Amino acid sequence: MSRKSRKAKGKSPKAKVRHRSWAQRLLLRYGWLLPVMAVFVGTGILLLTYAFASIPLPRDVVLPSSAEVYDVHGKMIGTFTDEVTRFIIDTRKLPDYVGEAVVASEDRDFYSHGGVSLRGIVRAGWANMTGGEIQQGGSTITQQYVKQAVLQDTSRTLTRKVKEAILAIKLERRHSKREILDFYLNTVYFGRGAYGIEAAARAYFDTTAEELSLKQSAYLAGVIPAPERYQPDDNQLGARERRDRTLRLMAEEGYITDQRADKAARGKVKLEGDQRTVKRSRAAYFMEWLRKEFLYKEKYYGADLYQAGLKIYTTLDLEMQEQAEEAVSSVLTEKGDPQAALVSMTPRGEVRAMVGSRTDFTNVTKARGFNYATDSPGRHAGSAFKPFTLATALDEGISTSSTFSGRSPAFIDETECMGDEDNDGDLDPWEVENFGGSSYGSMNLDQATTNSVNTVYAQLIAEVGAEKVRDIVEQFGFAPKFGEEEISANCSLALGTQDVTPLEMARAYAGFAARGRLPKVMPIRYVVDSAGNCRAFLPDIDEDECDAEAPEYQGEQVIDRNTADVLNQTLTHVVQSGTATAANIGRPVAGKTGTTQDFESAWFAGHTPNLVTVVWEGYPIETIKAEPGSYVDVYGPVPKSGKIAIKPRMTSCADPRVCRLVHGYEITGGGTPFSPVVMWANYMREAVAELDPLPFPVPTETPDEVLNSPAPEAPGDYAPVDPAPEETEEPEEPEPTTEPTKEPEPEPTAEPTVVPTGTPGGDGGDGGSGDGGDP
Repeated sequence: MSRKSRKAKGKSPKAKVRHRSWAQRLLLRYGWLLPVMAVFVGTGILLLTYAFASIPLPRDVVLPSSAEVYDVHGKMIGTFTDEVTRFIIDTRKLPDYVGEAVVASEDRDFYSHGGVSLRGIVRAGWANMTGGEIQQGGSTITQQYVKQAVLQDTSRTLTRKVKEAILAIKLERRHSKREILDFYLNTVYFGRGAYGIEAAARAYFDTTAEELSLKQSAYLAGVIPAPERYQPDDNQLGARERRDRTLRLMAEEGYITDQRADKAARGKVKLEGDQRTVKRSRAAYFMEWLRKEFLYKEKYYGADLYQAGLKIYTTLDLEMQEQAEEAVSSVLTEKGDPQAALVSMTPRGEVRAMVGSRTDFTNVTKARGFNYATDSPGRHAGSAFKPFTLATALDEGISTSSTFSGRSPAFIDETECMGDEDNDGDLDPWEVENFGGSSYGSMNLDQATTNSVNTVYAQLIAEVGAEKVRDIVEQFGFAPKFGEEEISANCSLALGTQDVTPLEMARAYAGFAARGRLPKVMPIRYVVDSAGNCRAFLPDIDEDECDAEAPEYQGEQVIDRNTADVLNQTLTHVVQSGTATAANIGRPVAGKTGTTQDFESAWFAGHTPNLVTVVWEGYPIETIKAEPGSYVDVYGPVPKSGKIAIKPRMTSCADPRVCRLVHGYEITGGGTPFSPVVMWANYMREAVAELDPLPFPVPTETPDEVLNSPAPEAPGDYAPVDPAPEETEEPEEPEPTTEPTKEPEPEPTAEPTVVPTGTPGGDGGDGGSGDGGDP
């Protein structure tokens, strides 16, 4: 290569120089100091924490505080706690396996780490990831003691975890492993109000810690992460799994032999008496539902609910709660009366009152059983479910002036509504009857709703389509039951064959009252921790304004506002002149009664513009004993076991074991002194006394598609008659097959879809003979 070419190759165009601002130059030159300063400051804080924090001994530890629960006006409802007990003992006198069980279950690296175990953190993370849920925490025994005794801070923040680790290292340098284990055993919470191993031995097994057996020690060690979740009387399977897990880990660590572990793992976890001391609480069913469904869940507080000194401010109104309890107990006064449940909430979903049983309103033990207000699967809703078919029609633009024949029986031959094939391979039409077989002439949807005419609603769902009704039902928050993935699109939905709970119904009707906005169920306004920090639960409340008046909550708009206005207007006629005149409390009320198959359940769901209340009444499933092969009315022959599960009916029939009048009355949703509508009215008169008597909004427009516009009647035509005040009932239904296991007993765990049989109906319930079967 020539010199010229080399010279040419080495040339380059003049680079364009970018001039940086003085701030950029300063940042480039000194910016590296910022993270160094942050590390320096953070290290300083940790060193100060390490230097000045004192680590108390167990005798100096202040016991954690119970959670206090308040109503919407700040009145104390009760507490979440058991009686707190703790006994400081010399743990060196305990059998070796007591401490070994705790170490194996909680911190297998206890004797090798210096207060913090990286290996334990990795192992816990892997177990949680592969197990699909939080199973291990990664904290050492030393860290757990520091968290409970020193920091007394349950927040899950990085700052708290770092402080915890620093202080754990400090503790390890000042005390021996034996002493640290002693501190932990005397401090850790085991559930049932027991702090420390001695209190736990007494609370669970009525013995001393020195006398604990290997299997008892393994169980107590196993429940430390979540003691309330693994109570043997509530969760025997979970209790055994935790015990056996500890025994297995003890064998893996060499503390015991495999043979000894296998022997100790035999049998159930048996308690010596029930040591729980909290037996009574105001609004016990609400409190237990609040604990189980909200506060005790891991994403909220878990076991910290009993220790962190929380103040929980709910939406319950104690005065309204007492009014609800009185409304139920004053109507159903006899020992053999049916069960009842009541749920009352605002249109924004704030629960004001909850009655989960007609008696024992303060009994915590009963409240931990079956809650008729909230527990699934619930019962068929009967005609109280008809508004969802009407809402579907209105949403489709169908006018309430649309007319249909009220003749009974009616035979619906739409394919999706038809039943099983007959002998010729043809589908049977869906046969539906009105209550008592009553027939009516042509009537519009408003009249049919007011008087709960089954045959009209059967024609209506055939017109709009069962799938569209099912979609509306799901949009209003109803859940499929019996493990199904979705609600079946049966025509019988129009007549109330969906299993629902009073809580679900109250929420859905709150959507009506809120003009089509479906609220979330809101039992909690906010929670204040022991440090005074506030955590809001209701939507649209800022953390620093927890005690402020809650703003209007918009909810999810599931139907058009005008559609809801037309629906509410129609439902007011049910109270003014239909089946629910007993609900007329001197102010605007909209609602719907319902009675199910052969009077097994009765409902009234009703609302003013500012309060929604649902009342259910019915007998729980019972197991009766009879001679094998003998006949039980409706349910058939008694099996070889001599036991048969029945669902008693609030009516009369040949078999008094199956049918029972209530104070001499056949019970429907409305119409007797012992019906749900009476309990509803007794409660609502008091509950709304201080509320403004608001009117329902007037619809801005009316759906204009009029179906089946009638021709002028010719002489001799079937003329309309005044509908009877009674309603209709659901079709014949198979007997329950699941035997209850405790009192109060839950509903059956499986209930097949019913095929129409042609039986007459009741209070607008599941529809005369019209369940319709699977379309």
